[in-house]
Amino acid sequence: MSLARLLFVLILASLPAGLAHAEIRAPNPAPAKEVAPDAAGADAVVLRALQAGLDNAFDKYLAEVAPDRCESQEQRSQLQRYEFKRFAAQASWYVSDAKKPAPQITQRQPQNDKKIKLFLKDIHNKDAMPRPIELSWKDGRWWITANSL
Repeated sequence: MSLARLLFVLILASLPAGLAHAEIRAPNPAPAKEVAPDAAGADAVVLRALQAGLDNAFDKYLAEVAPDRCESQEQRSQLQRYEFKRFAAQASWYVSDAKKPAPQITQRQPQNDKKIKLFLKDIHNKDAMPRPIELSWKDGRWWITANSL
């Protein structure tokens, strides 16, 4: 018997009973991580918000805004008087056909796995830089947290 074979037999014999013949299995897979939010869902929120702006439908727009931005009557009033008023007046700048709105998203800037900034092309003002809209993932969906459109 060769020295290598002898060492192998000795090592095998020194293992606890049953371990020498134990079945070799792949390690247990790591527990599944929470799936990161999909950015396409953010696009849908922006599209619904633009449609609300085109229709001048503040309640529909409000349904896309992060709840912590519109908890009180004062916050809702501020949103309606300032952000939504400007947004509704300019929503048509970001779509070529108001009946079938399809904004041109020029850049996607993930801030982290639960926050994204989308930049939309201003079709009306050709020389204007694309404008951002920021969305955050919370409670299983995307919400608008900042709107510069």
